[in-house]
Order: sequence, then C-alpha cells, then structure tokens
Amino acid sequence: MKSSFISSSAIQNAMRLTIRQAQNQMSKATTEATTGTYADIGVSLGGYAAKSIDFTREVDRIKSIKLSNALVDARMESAQTGLDKMKKAGDGFLSKLTALQSSHDPGSITVAIQSAKSALSTMMDTSNSMVNGEYLFAGINTDIQPLTDKTAATSAAIVTALNAYAAGLPTPKPVNQLTGDEMKTFIETEVEPMFSEAAWTDPTTGWSKASSQNMTSRISNSEVVESSTSANSEGMRYFALATVVTSALMGQSLSTDAMSAVSSKAITYTTRATTGIVTQASQLGLSQERVEKANDALDAQSNIMQTKLVDIQGVDPYEASTLVKTLETQLETAYTIVSKIQQLSLVNYL
Repeated sequence: MKSSFISSSAIQNAMRLTIRQAQNQMSKATTEATTGTYADIGVSLGGYAAKSIDFTREVDRIKSIKLSNALVDARMESAQTGLDKMKKAGDGFLSKLTALQSSHDPGSITVAIQSAKSALSTMMDTSNSMVNGEYLFAGINTDIQPLTDKTAATSAAIVTALNAYAAGLPTPKPVNQLTGDEMKTFIETEVEPMFSEAAWTDPTTGWSKASSQNMTSRISNSEVVESSTSANSEGMRYFALATVVTSALMGQSLSTDAMSAVSSKAITYTTRATTGIVTQASQLGLSQERVEKANDALDAQSNIMQTKLVDIQGVDPYEASTLVKTLETQLETAYTIVSKIQQLSLVNYL
C-alpha cells in the first residue's frame, strides 16, 4: 500500500483561481442585471453583433436629431414671443392713430408722436434680441445685430425732401399749405421708397444688416424647414415706416387736411405692418407644427429600434440577479475556505 499527500498550497491556489473566475463572472452578471443587456455584445451575439451596432447607431442618430429639434423649437418659440410683442405694440400705436383722426389738437398729436417713438423702440429692441448667442431676426446672419435705429437721419431726410417737394410744385407753396392729396403723393413717392428692401438693407445708409434668407434646419431624414425669420420682412419695414412718418411729419405744423392724410397713411402702414408680422408668426407656426410631427415620427422609429435592440441584446434581469446572488455565496464560501487553509499550521499539532 502506497501513501499520498495533499498540498495545502495547491488547494489554496486552486481556490484563488476559482475566486478569480467567480469575480469575473460576477462583474459580468452585475452589469447584465443592471443594464438588462449583455455585458459583452460581441461574445454573446456573434454574427448578430453587427445588426445590434446598426440599431444602436440609429437610436443615437434619432436622439441627436431630437436634440437639434429642441434647439430649433426653442429659437422659433422665442421668435414667436418677439413677434407677438411687436404686434401688441403695433395695435397700441394703431389705437392712438385712430383716436388722432377725430381730433388734431396739439395734445393728441404729441401723444401720437410719443406712441410712435415707443412702438418703434419696442420693435427695435425685440428685433435685436438673442437666444443662445444667436440673433433671432437676422436671417442666416445670426452673429450680426440686425437693426440700427436710423430714425434721426431718416426723419431729417424726410423733412428735407418735404421742403424740396413743396418748393418744386407747379405752384410752389409753404409746407403748412400742402393739401391732403399733395401730402399723400409726397409720402407715397418720396417717403415710402426710403423703406423698400433695397434701401432698408443698404450697407451705408440702411437700417438692417440682417439677411433676407432665413435659417433652415433638418428636422428628420427627409424634412427641412425654415426655422427663423428676418428683420427685412415687409411687416417690420412698414412698422418702421408708419412710426417714422408719424414722428417726422406730425410735428411740421401741417394743415388739417394734410395732417389727416398723414394719419391715414400711418394707419394704412401700421395695419400692413401688423398683418405682415402675423404672417411671419404663421409661417413659424407651420414650421413648429412640422417639428412636432417630425418628433412624433422619430419617437415611433426610436421605439421600434429599441424594441429590436431589447430582442437582440436583452437578458433576463431576474436570471442575472439570481446568478449574482449565487456567485456572491460561492465567493463567500471560497473566501472562508482560503481563510481556514491559511490558518493551518503544524504548530497546532505538535
């Protein structure tokens, strides 16, 4: 009969290997129990890993588009707020002009001029507003302030042109003797062209440095929308025209007939301005609606992709949790055995 021996060192090394393997398995099982997906997609899926990567990339792309859409929607919402503020200022100015038609006393004229200056100030401040470092009403020139107030220079040019107009009539007359028809002709032929788009955007004398080309944004794979508006729009130009006509001409001691013509034209221009602003808001509203529908479609696509990813990558979280608990028990047992082996000593038996 031959005797054999068992090495405690060999047992200890074997247990250490068992512990290392259990720790690796536990790390993997913990990840799977937490995320609900395989810890190592390549090893677990093999040939299906490429399909999993494609679906993951598509989900990430959709998230990126939705993040961009959120910024686009925030810009358009801010622009809508600004346009609404301009329209309210225009409506208030219009009510003052309407009241002026029934009375041309100095007090009413002063109120109308002050209202014109206030409305123009509101329009200028709103047009130059920024969101996330971009000017809202600059078209594609988002880094350039759209408008510069040229009221003083334009008013001076209007007064000079008015004096020249009165002196150049077939029968020259002082400005305060101009008839309503003559004043109407002057405004239409001399003043209104000062607010054409070409004059408005003139690099030297114009009010605007905005681009007439609006920003566009891709909101889905196949959709691109206009996501901004411009201070060069007809609504804003006529807003400035109405207020400058009022402030420049109503202080010129005009006849009652001529004053009525000025207030009538100012009302027409203000109405046209608010209509134009409402049109701008409507166009942005259509773009906002398209963004909302695009987001709904993107959400549906993302849900489909994520469902497919779960089918491919998903693991049973309960099974993974059970495995974690089992491995914890095994590790505790292994640690206990290793501890007992380390405590073995011949001294205890001598």
